[in-house]
Amino acid sequence: MLGPLAILCALLLPGPGAGLKLEQQDVVVEHLGKTASLLCKVDTSVSYIHWYRHQEGRAPQRLLYLDMSRSYVGRDSVLKVDKVNAKKDGDSYSCTLSVMNLEKSDEGVYYCAAWEHHSPVL
Repeated sequence: MLGPLAILCALLLPGPGAGLKLEQQDVVVEHLGKTASLLCKVDTSVSYIHWYRHQEGRAPQRLLYLDMSRSYVGRDSVLKVDKVNAKKDGDSYSCTLSVMNLEKSDEGVYYCAAWEHHSPVL
């Protein structure tokens, strides 16, 4: 029998007065071989949501980003293409990161960061 695997989530908040709020689950526990789904909920429309992983003794790594206007996923070469994916949720203010076929080496702190939409300067 495969044991549980903890995927920990942290929250990356913008500085005071930034006006953007992100919400994530505190802890997600899933079994080896399964898929963990991590939600990043934003309180307003954003251009991009980035997902990072931090593992003990290592520098944080960006895994991918999601272009919220096109639902395009840009992957960094940190992990195999079939290991992680992100999709925009129906409300268009949030997205879900899926970490598939969990292994012990997937343990870590996963967190999201977001950019607000910016109007071009005229």
